Amino acid sequence: MIKQLTVKNFRIFDEKTVDFHPGVNVILGKNGVGKTSLLEAIYFTSFTKSFKAPQDVDMVKQEKEFFQISSIWEESKYKKAQANYLKKKGKRFIFDEEIMVRMADVIGSFPVVFQSPEDFRVTAGPSMERRGYFDRFISQTSRPYLQDLINYRKLLRNRNATLKQLSERKEYTYTTQLEVYDEQLSPIMFRIVSARRSHAEVFNKHLKELYESTFDNGSTGNITYKPSLTAETEADFQIAHREKTQNNINKEIILRRTLWGPNYDKYLFLRNGVPLIHYASQGEHKIWMTMLKLAEGEIITGLKKTEPIYLLDDLFAELDLNNSKRIVEKIIHTKQVIISTTDMNDLSRHGMDINKNNINIIEIT
Repeated sequence: MIKQLTVKNFRIFDEKTVDFHPGVNVILGKNGVGKTSLLEAIYFTSFTKSFKAPQDVDMVKQEKEFFQISSIWEESKYKKAQANYLKKKGKRFIFDEEIMVRMADVIGSFPVVFQSPEDFRVTAGPSMERRGYFDRFISQTSRPYLQDLINYRKLLRNRNATLKQLSERKEYTYTTQLEVYDEQLSPIMFRIVSARRSHAEVFNKHLKELYESTFDNGSTGNITYKPSLTAETEADFQIAHREKTQNNINKEIILRRTLWGPNYDKYLFLRNGVPLIHYASQGEHKIWMTMLKLAEGEIITGLKKTEPIYLLDDLFAELDLNNSKRIVEKIIHTKQVIISTTDMNDLSRHGMDINKNNINIIEIT
């Protein structure tokens, strides 16, 4: 759990310190006062990047040269965390006085489940949004998966560079260099696909239980994972990968990019057996995403033996009162949740009793 957060030169803040409690914390304030920025600072400490800024420099307060995020934690791997960004030198993370040499060592140190209105892109956007979501989630709980993902992307860049060179020279042959890349890529791709498939199955188990315990209308939610290339064993995967690549090498060279692999995998989100992207309203997308986040939290708790922090930005947007009250019943029993809102009345309307639920109100003006 996070106990305290201090930001300096971050977004609109010169310096701001906020104390958090176990249970429900509500960041209250009008639009534009920095509620989301505080959630972003916690997210940055956990994932080494923002959920909204394309570049780290975008989070530096205007006319400043750096930002700093300091936090104090309990019941976590580290007690103190500091994230620094300097325009001329980049970012650095220091946990309990230890400089984190690799960004990959930061991810997963402070398990977080984050939801914001922008998550509409995950349920309603292109496949790359859903792949990115699951990659971030699995990376929090599996260091080998994160390392495989890093290695895969590096090898893929090199392979695509080779395809480009062959295209420029008009050489449409499967070269030794491509064969070397494919021999290295194949086992990594197989592990990524296997991890994605197994996690989709676990998600479906939790989604089934959450839908049954939350709604009484028989509605269901589940995930279908469709890899671009699949096989039961690593050896069979390598054979299928080699055949598919060699049979289409001319096309790859002409297009100057690899046409198969985890970056082409698809996830389908279904509600009552129908793809969500085809028919659902914004409210239904929000319900589905919130249930997915609750499932994410349960899975992290089971894998890491510690409950994550739930960061819920503008939770009640697009949720009708009946459904939000059911969801709130799940949320208020988590170990620590931080919610942003512009209106205290929203809390009571959606089923949060300020007195009964012992809510910590953090007002930002």
